[in-house]
Amino acid sequence: MRLKSYLPQINPLFSSPEAARRLLRVVALIVLIGMLGAVYNFLRSSVNHELSQRRGYMSSAIAEAQAFFTTREALLESLSLSAVHQSRLASSLDSNSNPAEEVLLQLGAPGEQQWGVWLTRRMRDYLHSKKLNLLYVHGGQQLQVQRLFDTQGETSPLSAALLARLASVEPDEIDAGEELWLMDPASPNPRLYIFTRLDERFANSGWLGLEMDGRNVCAALSDQSAGNFMMFNSQGGLIFSSTPSARLSHDVQQVQGDSFFGFLGGRWWPEQLVIRKQLGTSDWQLVYAFDLHNLLRSLWPQLLLALLASVLGATLIGLLCQWVEQRLIAPALHRIQAMVESEAFSRDVIQIAPVALCVLRRSDGRVVLENALSQQWLGKGNERDQLCAGWIEQAFDPNRPNSSDYFETADGRHLYLSSAPTRYKGEDVLFCAFSDISARKQIEAALEEAKRMADAANEAKTLFLATMSHEIRTPLYGVLGTLELLARTRLDNQQQDYLRAIEGSSATLLQLICDVLDVSKIEAGQLALELSEFSSLDLVHEIIQGYAAAAQAKGLQFYACVDPHLPQILLGDVTRIRQILSNLLNNAVKFTDSGRIVLRVRVDSRDGERSNILWQVSDTGRGIAQEDQALIFEPFYQTEGNTNVIAGTGLGLPICQRLTQLMNGSIRMVSELGLGSSFTLTLPLEAFSAVSARPPFSPLLPEMIYVVSPVRELAESVAGWLRRWGARAQFNLPSQADRNRGNVLIELHPGPLEQRLEPDWQGPVVLASGDGHNEPRVRNNSWQANTNNLRAIHQAVSQAQGVWVAQSEEHLDCRELKKLSLHVLVAEDNVINQLILKDQLEELGCSVELASNGEEALSIWSTGQFDVVLTDVNMPKLNGYELARELRRKGCSGPIIGATANAMRGEEELCLAAGMNHCLVKPFALRALFNYLAPYERASHEVL
Repeated sequence: MRLKSYLPQINPLFSSPEAARRLLRVVALIVLIGMLGAVYNFLRSSVNHELSQRRGYMSSAIAEAQAFFTTREALLESLSLSAVHQSRLASSLDSNSNPAEEVLLQLGAPGEQQWGVWLTRRMRDYLHSKKLNLLYVHGGQQLQVQRLFDTQGETSPLSAALLARLASVEPDEIDAGEELWLMDPASPNPRLYIFTRLDERFANSGWLGLEMDGRNVCAALSDQSAGNFMMFNSQGGLIFSSTPSARLSHDVQQVQGDSFFGFLGGRWWPEQLVIRKQLGTSDWQLVYAFDLHNLLRSLWPQLLLALLASVLGATLIGLLCQWVEQRLIAPALHRIQAMVESEAFSRDVIQIAPVALCVLRRSDGRVVLENALSQQWLGKGNERDQLCAGWIEQAFDPNRPNSSDYFETADGRHLYLSSAPTRYKGEDVLFCAFSDISARKQIEAALEEAKRMADAANEAKTLFLATMSHEIRTPLYGVLGTLELLARTRLDNQQQDYLRAIEGSSATLLQLICDVLDVSKIEAGQLALELSEFSSLDLVHEIIQGYAAAAQAKGLQFYACVDPHLPQILLGDVTRIRQILSNLLNNAVKFTDSGRIVLRVRVDSRDGERSNILWQVSDTGRGIAQEDQALIFEPFYQTEGNTNVIAGTGLGLPICQRLTQLMNGSIRMVSELGLGSSFTLTLPLEAFSAVSARPPFSPLLPEMIYVVSPVRELAESVAGWLRRWGARAQFNLPSQADRNRGNVLIELHPGPLEQRLEPDWQGPVVLASGDGHNEPRVRNNSWQANTNNLRAIHQAVSQAQGVWVAQSEEHLDCRELKKLSLHVLVAEDNVINQLILKDQLEELGCSVELASNGEEALSIWSTGQFDVVLTDVNMPKLNGYELARELRRKGCSGPIIGATANAMRGEEELCLAAGMNHCLVKPFALRALFNYLAPYERASHEVL
């Protein structure tokens, strides 16, 4: 009955598709268990055989040890039995005896009761060969030791403890014929003693004993095949041992009984195989112990064989099972599983699909099969009935492979159809899948609305930037235009320096405005480079002059070191280069409280006409923390802790990086907190080979010029330029004899001139300082110039050498422009800009008519004859674009020039589209206005 109750539980295990696999694993497990059992029996028999062999060795060693001590006990017993009493000793002495064969040993002191022991020659040889010493201990109140026969020359006396033990032995404590085993612990060399009473009939007969060397005893007990030995006395103390082990000694003492054989030691696994036996008639015990690790080492071939057999057998069984499973069982299971899955898929796929599925009959378009979603989405309307004919025709048409459609249901649901022709139950059907794309349509509508709002916001931002630029540039044009007109008047040198400082500050303000506008231009891709020729020296001098006053106010050393091999004229976007360097110098001055700021310019490499120019701005300021360096070029990012400086916009360095990338250059930063920062700009620029409009430097006399400076790199830079100009430069000062030859000395001070470096110099000297003049001044055989103006230093040295110097750079810049003799109509709604434009045009020799708006300008143009119309594009009533169109409509064929403060890209295209000839961006310089008007001049003239 129990079997029947178990069968229903077992049957499912072997009736499923996995039954063959389970059966195979059961068979493999049985085979593996049998193989492991055989290996176990083999190992067990090997271990038992080895243990039996070891026990035989140990028993043999015990037997030999027993024989060793038994022979000595028998020898001692025979000697004691051969002892002769004093009554017989006299007759023995009177008899004839051969001294060579026998020796009589008298026991005891003369005059006392004596005993005698005869030692034959063979007995003496035996004692000598076994290294045994024969001694006698007198009986009585005080024991005395008498050595009868010594095999070694050196002997040690018996200790008092050992004699006391002999004295304490009672007559009935030791039976007749028994021996007393003792160990002398006080002896430096362990010795074993076996004593017996000379004659048990006489209580004071004394003790006859054998003395054995401990080393000889250990040698006799040692047996490598039997393991290590230990010998214990009657009290359990360890007497001799080949390898003393306190743990093993303790374990042996814990075992009860006289004899023992078994395993000892270890917490989880025994460590020693031990045999213990009692020695002879004494209660001393001898133990042999064999380390099981050595046993395992001796069994390593059997263990290795068993391991290899187990691994190989398990591997073979596993591989065989795997082969049977892959070749026989797995294919059958796959086929069964495929049929089951196919049936389940055919039954469930339509019901659980996340899309609406239905099957349409080709013949009549009826629904053969559909899921719940199809019934929910399409069951309430007639869209499917109306469109199914077209779907079936398109799907079964080989020339129309696209079987998809999009439609909207009556309840506002947007569905996308994907269909494929197939067969179902012996007839042609169309399998249709409908996806709900209503959410996607909503997302598309939301994205479209977001895009429209983003475009509107972008347009609003662009309009705001354009309006801001216009509103700020308009009054700024008045400032810059007035300064330019002021520069064309007669001013002394000091006034010219002040004027340049104001112009530099105004240009910096304009640059700040441009920075904000440039961010929008860069993001919109509207920023374009404008290539032009420029002088690298003039650019360096201009930038240094712009920040010299701020640096001197903070007590900083501020100077530039220019490579003498730098090309004189370069081709590039000087406006953007000036913008980058101005940003870098502005930051350096702002964040440096003490020390120096250096601008270095050199040629990094050359490739034909193209040179890689390196501009480096280094300072000894606060430096930038490591965690801020990775974000320093991000827009609007500002470092913390700069509470003593005016906060900026955080746009300077990001604009520098983007402008550098736009010019195919690179900018990198090295900074250490508390030590300063260094920004290096590398730009590929072409050296312009055409003749410069500015006259070249006149050659200097090839005389020795001595250069001194507290900053060596500054002295090396100026010395290089002196050599380029034809002179010879030397750093060290001449001897006293050479001082009288009239050579020129140049003192270069990176800051203000506070103290002369060589006050005793008698010859001509050029004093160049950071606050020096751009036009050299002569005073007491010394010329004062600006350290950062190489043209001023060149002019001062030329004058000191007596060479003719042409008119200075400043006078060349202020040269008169030619007169244009044009009649110009100006339309400008800003009163200040009207006055500036009028003064600029009159400076160029033009006559001017002013109009406040487009309507007024149109009426004035109708009543007069004008050569040029200059109009602002943003004016009330009628703006500049409408004015240009109206003028062109009325037949105006003359040039129309637009002026706008909007610097956004596309402004020029709007002006040209309205009919204008050119577009000027405010604020513009007088030279720019001249360049636009010069092609329309009436009379021929030339530049003075």
